[in-house]
Amino acid sequence: MAAEVPEGRLLEPSSHMGCVDTGWGTESERRAWMSVCERQEPELDPSDAAIARQGVRSFTLGREELATDRSWYRSVMFNEHYRPAQLNHYLLSHLHIPEYGAAHYVFLFKTRSEGPFTERERQIVHHLHGELGELWRAASGAQLPRRLQQTLTLLQAGYSEKEVAERLELSPGTVHDYCKALHKRWKVRSRAELLARARALPQAPHLMMQERANARRV
Repeated sequence: MAAEVPEGRLLEPSSHMGCVDTGWGTESERRAWMSVCERQEPELDPSDAAIARQGVRSFTLGREELATDRSWYRSVMFNEHYRPAQLNHYLLSHLHIPEYGAAHYVFLFKTRSEGPFTERERQIVHHLHGELGELWRAASGAQLPRRLQQTLTLLQAGYSEKEVAERLELSPGTVHDYCKALHKRWKVRSRAELLARARALPQAPHLMMQERANARRV
C-alpha cells in the first residue's frame, strides 16, 4: 500500500490525501485492515510513538524496530485489524518530499505464516523509495511560477488562450502575456515548439496532493 499525507502527519487519519493498495488475499481481509484508517483511539497501535519520534526524516523500518513483540501481539491494532486480515509483519518506508510539503509512505505486509522482513529487503525498499524521491527533486528544479504553470498545464490539455483565460478567470491579455513569457523562457516561437519542450522536462510522479492543490488555485 502507498499513501500520501502532508509532511509529519501520518498519524492523523483526517489529513490523509489518499492511498493505493493492492495484493490482498480477499476483499474481507482488505476491509479488516483498511477499517483502521477510520479509528483514532489512543493506544490503538504501539508503534505510533516510535513513528512520531522519527519526525519528518525519511526512513524505512520494520515492525520489530517500532514495537516490541509483547506490545504488538497484545495490541488492538494486531488483534482487530492485522490478525483478521491474515497479516503479521510489516515494513514502513517514509519518503520526505520537502519540495511539495508532503510525505509518501509505502507499507509492505507479510502474511501471518511468514517471518519478518530481512535487512536486505529493508535496504532494497529504502533504496528504491529514495530513487523515487529523485524524480520529485528533478521535477522541482523545472517548476514554473504558479500562474505560468497553470497556463502551461491548460495549454498542454488542448485549451486555447481564450479558454485558458476563462478557466483561470483572467483577462485574455494577461494570459497572452503568460504565453509570451513561456515562449521567451524556453526560446521557442510556436505553441508546437513550446509543448514539445514542455514534454521533455522532468516530470514528478503524480501526487493526489498536487492535484488538489492545483484545483484550489485554478
